[in-house]
Parts: sequence; structure tokens; C-alpha cells
Amino acid sequence: MRRWMRPFSALVATLLVLAVGIGWTAAAVEGPFPLIYHYEQRGEVEVITSLAAYLFSIDEAELRSVYLYYETWGAAGGELMPGTTTSLVQVDPDAIGDSVPILKEDRPILRRLMALRLSFPLNSFIAQREFAPGASYPFAFDGQDAPFTLSRAEIREDGIAVIEFSGAVAGVNVVKRFLIEDTPYYTVDVEIETTNPGTEDVELRMSGAGSTPGDRGPTLVYLFDGVRSEIARERATYARFEGLGLVSKGTVLFLASDGSAGLAPFVTPTTDVSARFGVTWAAAPGTQTQSFKLYGGRRRFLLMEAAGLEEVDDPGTMARLIVPVVRFLNLLYRTTGNFGWAIILFTILTRVLLYPLMRKQYHSMARMQKLQPKLKKIQERYRDDRQLQQQKLMEMYKREGVNPLGGCLPMLVQLPLLVLLWRAIFYSSEQMHLSPGFLWLADLSVRDPYYILVILTTAVMLIQQRMMTPMSADAGGSSKLMGYIFPLFMAVFFASFPAGLWLYYFLTTVLQVGQQAIVNWEIARSDTGAAAVGEPIGDAEEEQGEEADDQREAGDGQG
Repeated sequence: MRRWMRPFSALVATLLVLAVGIGWTAAAVEGPFPLIYHYEQRGEVEVITSLAAYLFSIDEAELRSVYLYYETWGAAGGELMPGTTTSLVQVDPDAIGDSVPILKEDRPILRRLMALRLSFPLNSFIAQREFAPGASYPFAFDGQDAPFTLSRAEIREDGIAVIEFSGAVAGVNVVKRFLIEDTPYYTVDVEIETTNPGTEDVELRMSGAGSTPGDRGPTLVYLFDGVRSEIARERATYARFEGLGLVSKGTVLFLASDGSAGLAPFVTPTTDVSARFGVTWAAAPGTQTQSFKLYGGRRRFLLMEAAGLEEVDDPGTMARLIVPVVRFLNLLYRTTGNFGWAIILFTILTRVLLYPLMRKQYHSMARMQKLQPKLKKIQERYRDDRQLQQQKLMEMYKREGVNPLGGCLPMLVQLPLLVLLWRAIFYSSEQMHLSPGFLWLADLSVRDPYYILVILTTAVMLIQQRMMTPMSADAGGSSKLMGYIFPLFMAVFFASFPAGLWLYYFLTTVLQVGQQAIVNWEIARSDTGAAAVGEPIGDAEEEQGEEADDQREAGDGQG
């Protein structure tokens, strides 16, 4: 046991040195989000959060772009607004200064190393947008009297960005107020304040977006009385209209209303294949305010639940299995205040719970290894009689108290758990992105910038393979070689996985090595005790049985 504990202890010491040298818990990245950019020449204003960029046209006071620039492995960014095409363009940050937001920075270390280039410049990217002619965008009104004006664009003391436009529609004074906060929930609070100076109601029609029905495009979804529907219902068939929007496989752009009386959806065909949808209501004399919430982000049940839109989502079986794991991971996060510690606690708890099964697996592997000579001997002796061979093998397994399939059950139990946690970390990427950092990792949802966890995990996996070699001594040289190549394969091809996944896998492997060292010590101690006692009775009985079989075979031959 001491032989294997030395490298194991060295790895733990390395992690502690890193923790002390870098600081055990890195402070949260104090980003200035949200940010506001006013482009006077273009007549646009943009709000940047940690996850997305929102671009407004001032003249129409409409939202023309919701670009998800935050991305991690398995969750690419992209433009959500139909009619808008957004691409990232590489720029020189010194040339543009602070006039345009840099949405992405990347230092492609691996590609540079593979090209034998020793300099690692930071590549910077900005968003470049193109708008389709005649496209319909959210919050534009029919019958606008004149261009809107930007009356307010500031960051409040509570950290919320407020963008406010003033204008008039069909003689009604309209104020559009957007409140954007830097949260992981992809939501924008919207207030539409109307002041009708007349004595009669004025019908207002506010656009949602454009829709192109089809198998590949997003689905137009409505919410009536808390029930999702893909068909617009007549006004008399529901009590509350609670929103409408576009839902695709991976993203959602949904305008939720507060359910006020008088709100109703509308859909107007624009061409043979597309339509414009939105919300209509009557602006009564005086001043009223309609409240909305725009969800523009990834289709994830817990995020939509936090926005009050869980009914819009219809999670599949896999997502339903992931949700409890994510809830538990979030509980650990709220308890510890850090996702790094949450992953550590989750790993320790799962390894403790699975230790009895793991111990049984390793003991079963060791006993099966000891039986290999006997197994081969029986196979050789009864190679011409397969039925008798199986009978003898089962007798041997029963006599030795070994289940040949006993080592499979723990693996079958662990695999679903590994897959669920793997998906849960992806599912929690937004929360991790906005949470405090851990060790040298400012963000556990993206790759380790220095690949430290990748290197440490690979080293531990190689040690684990070395420890398992005695249990698989009968394996061929190619099998053993693959056991050492597999960790290197993982390090190269999965290095860009989120650091949170590598942290979990590193801790899991370290705990497995420690537990396996304990099991190896138990096995070695058991073997020492057996050797001191002498040959087991079972072996003597087996030899007597084999002698009796030989005598019967000899008698049958003489007869």
C-alpha cells in the first residue's frame, strides 16, 4: 500500500501547493456588466451582459438583436432574432478603443503549439450584424406617429441597466422602458407606459417578431391560462393570455405578459410562408402600464422556471433526469458559495455512497484473477464437452464463492451517475459563469486556461492503471498498452471540456486511487493470512475430485 500512496500523496501535495500559491478561492471576476453603448451615428443603443448582447434601434424603439455570445463546450452562441444575422469579426482592440464592445477573446494555445509557433496573441472579436429588409422586430408599434427618442440610458445604483424610449403611436404617448440585469436567466423586464389624452380607447398592436413555420424552424408557442398551446385561441376560450414566442430545440425567444385583462395575441401573414406575431390591447384614457418579460436564451428548464416560464418548456426524459442532479448541485453551491466546493462535495458524497460497490468490484476482480489458472485448467480438461465444462466452472464458482458477473454491477451503477453529472455541469454553465472562481479557474464552465487539471488528471489515471495491472495480469500486451494510451487520448481530445468537468473527474480518479489502494492492501493482507495457514481445503477437495474424474475416465477407457 505504501508503494502506491507515495505518488498519490505527491499529487495531493501538488494540488495544495497550487491552492496556496494561487489562492484557494479566486475572487469573482468583477466585470462591469451590464454595459451600455450608444451609437449615435447608427441610431442604436446596445446593452451587454455576461451572457448576451441586446441591440435596440432608437427610431422604432425596437429590439433588433439578441446575440448569445457566451458559449462553452456543447453550447455554442448565436443570434436569436429572426431577420438578423450576426457574425463575429476579428479586430485589433487598440484600433477600435472602447467605442465597440469586444464580445469574445481567445488565445488558441493548442493550435499555436501544433503549428510550432511560440507567440500566443489574444484574438479579439466584435459583433457585425445584418438586418433583412422588411423584418419584424419586438416592441415595434403599428401606426407610429414619429421616430422615438432615447430619453434614458444608464446603470442604476442597483446594477440594473435602464433603457427608455419616448414617442407617440396613434395619438397615444408611449414610453418603452427596458430593465436588463446581469443574471444567468436571460430575461429582460419590459414596461410599456401609455398615456391616452383622449376620451376613447385606442387599439395598440405591438410586434413580437417574425415567424416562418416549418419543420426546421422554431415553433410559435402560446401560453393561455398556464397551458402551452401551438394554436392561437379565441378570446372567449381563455381567461388569461400569458405570452407567445418562438421555441426551438436549443433556444427560446418568448415574450411573457403579466396576464392583464384585455391583452390578446395576433398573427398577421406577411408573405405566403411567413407571418408577424405580437400582442394587442386597448389603451384606455389616462395613464396605464403593461408589464412584460422577454426570455431570450437557451432552452433549459430550470432557467425558464426561474423566469416563470416552465410551462413553455417540454423537457424530454434525459432533461427530467438531469433536473434533480442540477437542483442538488445548486443546493451545494448555495451552501458553500462556490461551485468548486460544490463539485468537491458532490464527488466525495458519490464516492462514499459507491465505495461498497466499488470495493466489491475490485475484490471480485482479484478473486477472478486468482481463479484464472484453475479456469484454464478446467477449460483444457473438458474442452470436448462444453456442457460438462460449464458445470465444472459453475461448481468452482460456487465453491470459491465467486460471482463471475459480480464486477459488472458497480460499473452499471456508476455509469448513469457519471453521465448525469456530466450533463448537469453543462446544464449549470450559466450559473457557473456568473459565480465566483475557484483556484486559478475564473470560470468553471469553460476550459482550464493552463490545462493544469488536464495534466493532473492524466497523471492520476496513469497511476490508477499501474495499480490495476496486477488484477489484469492475464491481459495481452495490447490491452495493457491501451490502458496507458487512453488517458493520453482523453487529455488531447477533451482538453477543451469545461474545467468543472475536469475538476470532477480529477477528484473522482484521486478518490478511486485511494480507495483502490485500500482494497489492494486488504487483498494483500488476505493473501498473507492464507499463505500462513496453508492450502485451502477447497483446493484439496478440488484435486481429489479431479483425481476421481481421472480414475473414472481411465475405467471407462479400459471398459
